[in-house]
Amino acid sequence: MNTHATLSINSQINRLKNLPALPEASVKILEAINDPDVSIEKLVDVLSLSPALVARLLGLANSAYFSQQRTIDNLRTAIVQVLGLNLVKSLAVGVVLNVQLDPGKCKNFDTQAFWQLSLMTAVIAQKLSAAGTSSEISSATFYTGGLLLHIGILVVAFLFPDELDRILLEQPKNYAELDREINQTLGLSHYEIGYILLNKWQLPDVYQNLLHRFNQKNLSAEDASLIYLLQASQAMSGLVLDGEDDDADLEHIASQAKLPLELTVKIFYQMIENKDNIQSLAIALGS
Repeated sequence: MNTHATLSINSQINRLKNLPALPEASVKILEAINDPDVSIEKLVDVLSLSPALVARLLGLANSAYFSQQRTIDNLRTAIVQVLGLNLVKSLAVGVVLNVQLDPGKCKNFDTQAFWQLSLMTAVIAQKLSAAGTSSEISSATFYTGGLLLHIGILVVAFLFPDELDRILLEQPKNYAELDREINQTLGLSHYEIGYILLNKWQLPDVYQNLLHRFNQKNLSAEDASLIYLLQASQAMSGLVLDGEDDDADLEHIASQAKLPLELTVKIFYQMIENKDNIQSLAIALGS
């Protein structure tokens, strides 16, 4: 990379660090989402500050993923009867970030594929964590971590549309495999870029640490329990989305997740069966 290009990229990274503050409504929404004691009534009131967010959540509640027999037409019903409090919190984070980071200028960016990867990773992380017994981290935290794991790619599409366009045009692939090319082009991994975003917008430390340390070695026990399972979830997500069934990969995933191979394989085939439903959820989330 020449000096001029490096200076240009550095200036773009500075732009990322100086992103404008979130709108007041989004700040209030994130504060409510991050409050473990928030009531459903309070959450409904705060989420209603963003009609676009409410519309997106209702679209999710009515998607094929949840197979509702009747139309869900209000947010409280969507939370109580369909989505649940923890899932609404996780999905709301994704929607808020999606609204703020429009990837429209990146012509080759596939929003549906991005959210399918993010949702697949999130659901797998939730299932793998629920199947284990050793972690003190909640399954909801694993789900949100999976949903945010690739958020840096969305930032790249927003801030560096031309650079990402070239990467996608030359080497179209599963979005989980883009990190090397992004790192070579920008000098930062998309995990590091995602960390800068989460730090700027003051999301909980657990998610900042996840992205900041995702590729680091010599992790603390607390970081390792989250990061290793998310790495396993990411790997399984790639297998599911690519339609692959690799015994060696599944054995490695089971080892990372600290689960019996038989249980890991069972979850893998559950996700294969659920792939179309997650795709419908991705369409609703990314629309």
